[in-house]
Amino acid sequence: EDSGIPSVLNRYPPRLAKPMKTRQMTLNEVQGPNGPTAMYLNGMDMMAPATEIAALGTTEQWNVVNTTMDTHPMHLHLVQFQLLNRQAFDLAAYTAAYETANPMLPTMNPVSVPVEPYLIGSPVGPDANETGWKDTFRMNPYEVTRVLIKFAPQDRTFGRQFSFDATAAPGYVWHCHILEHEEHDMMRPLLMTYPTPAIAAALG
Repeated sequence: EDSGIPSVLNRYPPRLAKPMKTRQMTLNEVQGPNGPTAMYLNGMDMMAPATEIAALGTTEQWNVVNTTMDTHPMHLHLVQFQLLNRQAFDLAAYTAAYETANPMLPTMNPVSVPVEPYLIGSPVGPDANETGWKDTFRMNPYEVTRVLIKFAPQDRTFGRQFSFDATAAPGYVWHCHILEHEEHDMMRPLLMTYPTPAIAAALG
């Protein structure tokens, strides 16, 4: 039966799988006597050198640990991405370990503290309205939000290649979409590189 809707819109988007790289990120908040004074991604300020550098055509999994009391709508420039799941963690225990490893924020050399020992319960999958390609997902407080990101066009028109040089300066950013948060350093650079011959061969 013809629904009047183009068939491509009736298809579920392909689910990303087999990320070539997994990164753990943190959403951080620094408290002052009258409330938050700054917010950071990975404990770093906006102008620190880029640490998120991805090869074109590859898929990565980002596990975003929200240690703040806010829900942050995290937005990536250049690409759309998919939500894998969310999972609660023991905030007090994780924060104690994180602050021991990173006593002062911001820092130029953040020490990653694996969240796995602090996880609680089971992962919860996306809501019905979160199953497709998005450029923004909410990262709830005291949860790890896991997303899959393919650094390539999603309409397959150009295969793994964008119609422009995505590696050109100054690159892109990922940030919280709440204006007050992104203006207070909750933004980081996101850079693209061409895949090495070994990565290109693995991509097929």
